[in-house]
Amino acid sequence: MAIGLYQGRNTPNEEIDHCYETVRVFIERFSRQFGALNCLDLTGVHLGTPEGQTAFMEKGQMRECTNFVGEATRMVVEIVK
Repeated sequence: MAIGLYQGRNTPNEEIDHCYETVRVFIERFSRQFGALNCLDLTGVHLGTPEGQTAFMEKGQMRECTNFVGEATRMVVEIVK
């Protein structure tokens, strides 16, 4: 979403390929580093269920998710510079 806000278009007639390429680069780097892109694969729990939310909290995975978000932010800043 941050990449789209930074490099996306303001009107339907503007070019969008540069934004798409940046997203592709980000997805490749993040998945290479962490082995996955979605929460279920990253955490091993289904956050859409009460059981998954309980397991997430019991495993103390908030710290791990904070790391994912921080690293994703760092990667995006590096890519768009």
